[in-house]
Amino acid sequence: MRLANDRIEMASERLSDPGVVDRIDVRPSDPDPSDRLLAGETPVETVALSPGWIVVTDRAVLSYHPDRDLAVRRTPRSNVTSITVRRTGGRAFLGYVPGAILYTLAALAGGVLLLAVSPTSLLVVPDAPGAGGIETILKTLEWASRLLGTVLVFSGILIGLAAVVVVGYWLSSREVALVLERGAADPIECPTDRHTGQRALRALRDAFPD
Repeated sequence: MRLANDRIEMASERLSDPGVVDRIDVRPSDPDPSDRLLAGETPVETVALSPGWIVVTDRAVLSYHPDRDLAVRRTPRSNVTSITVRRTGGRAFLGYVPGAILYTLAALAGGVLLLAVSPTSLLVVPDAPGAGGIETILKTLEWASRLLGTVLVFSGILIGLAAVVVVGYWLSSREVALVLERGAADPIECPTDRHTGQRALRALRDAFPD
C-alpha cells in the first residue's frame, strides 16, 4: 500500500472520550493491483468494479472488494471454474418464494372448498323436539367455515402477490455480483452494478481462452 495514495481526513471536533484531545482519521486508498503481484507474476487482464477490482494473472485471480472481511483474495487459476454475473437484489427474500407459492395454492384450494361447501347442506336436521340446538351448531359451523375460507382466500392472494413482487424485483434489480466459482469451495462475490459487471465479464472472457 503506497503512502502517497493515503487519503487523510482531519477531525476537528473533539471526541466524547475525555482522554482524546484531537484526532486525525487516516483512511487508506484502495490497494493498487500491481502491489499484490508476486515476483515474476505477469498480469493478463485488470478490470475495475464499483467498487473494487479483479486482476487475472498467469498464475492466479485476485479480487478486491472493500466491504469484505478479507478485502483482497487470491485464487489459483486452476481453481476457478467459472465467472458469472449473478443477480443479488432481493435475494434475501427469494428463498421464501417456493414456500409462499405452495401456501398460496393450498390456501386458495382450501378457501374455495370451505366457501363452496356448507355444513347445513351436508347434514339434515331432523324435525324433532330439541333439534333447534343442532341447527344452531350447524349455523355456527357454517359461519366459522365461511370466515376461515375467506381468510384463506385473501391471505393466499396477498402472499401470492408478495411472491410475484419479490421475483419481479429480483429480475429487474440492478444489484448484481461478479462471482468467481471455485469448484467445491465457496464462491467469491464482488458486488457491483449490472452494467459494470457485464462490462467486466466481457473483458475477463479474453483472459480465459477456450
